[in-house]
Amino acid sequence: MVAGAGGRVKQLLARGASLVRPLVGVLIIAAVVYAVVSQWSEVRHAITDMAWQSVLLAFLCVIAGSLTAVMSWRALLAEEGHRLSPLEAARIFLVGQLGKYLPGSVWSVVVQMELAKRSGVPRARTFTASLCWIGLSLSSALTVGIIGIPVIARANTPITWALLGVLPVALVCSHPRVLTKIVDLMLRVLRKPPLPHVFTWRGVLQAFGWLLVTWLFYGTQLWLLANSLGAPGLRGFVRCLGGFALALGAGVVFIVAPSGAGAREALIVAALGDVMSEGSALGVAVVSRMLFTAADVILAGAAALSAWRLLRRHAEAPVVDVENVAR
Repeated sequence: MVAGAGGRVKQLLARGASLVRPLVGVLIIAAVVYAVVSQWSEVRHAITDMAWQSVLLAFLCVIAGSLTAVMSWRALLAEEGHRLSPLEAARIFLVGQLGKYLPGSVWSVVVQMELAKRSGVPRARTFTASLCWIGLSLSSALTVGIIGIPVIARANTPITWALLGVLPVALVCSHPRVLTKIVDLMLRVLRKPPLPHVFTWRGVLQAFGWLLVTWLFYGTQLWLLANSLGAPGLRGFVRCLGGFALALGAGVVFIVAPSGAGAREALIVAALGDVMSEGSALGVAVVSRMLFTAADVILAGAAALSAWRLLRRHAEAPVVDVENVAR
């Protein structure tokens, strides 16, 4: 009887969480929209004052960063015993990236795993490689973000200090042996065989290195946008690099909002606060968000088109059971 009551409590908590999380996400997005609207005059001037050449170069940096992120994920999958060509890896990885914008992101994951299956990769391996990639993304972003400590001092909020607290844990979990134990534990829960071998330093450092290049491209993107409004020179670049890495790290930690909405903009504004007005910094954050969304849609669209051609080769594609998505 007690067990039955406990089960009902868990069900109620689960239902409550399923209702609260979307509500929190909506409130956060509403707060961002309100901040933009309340300072629309400065935001509009910031957007219109940006040189189109800077915006175009920033967009190309986002594209380049997204492609190096693919190479990082590919390196992790190779560590799990499945080497894919860059095109195959991009086809699988980029489609799933759109899931961060939608509440029903499981469908993007299902497609990602199904595409990987077509390339001979078990769904469980794709699942664990993606989780490892998220973990390394966080640890590498926070490592780069160390140079943004002045940003943390300016943005004296719980989320910024929480990021520093997460950094040592993330770095420990990035150690090849620790990472292997975590993955094997997940595979044991999924009732799947363990990894064929322990993660190697070479493989993990290769994935970590590709992610550092990703943050370099992304930081350059922010600097190109900010540079046209008054954040020139090395000092401005360091602020943009460290601040944007922290912003994306916050997006990984702050999972209640789509793609880290709110926390990401707050840290970008903090990073640029000493070199431009808050409204102008918010304008830069808005344009940056637009560029990332456009890049995600374009790259995922190209990958989906390529994937559709792959799936067309199979006359009868199997129906994917969502409950067995990680099998």
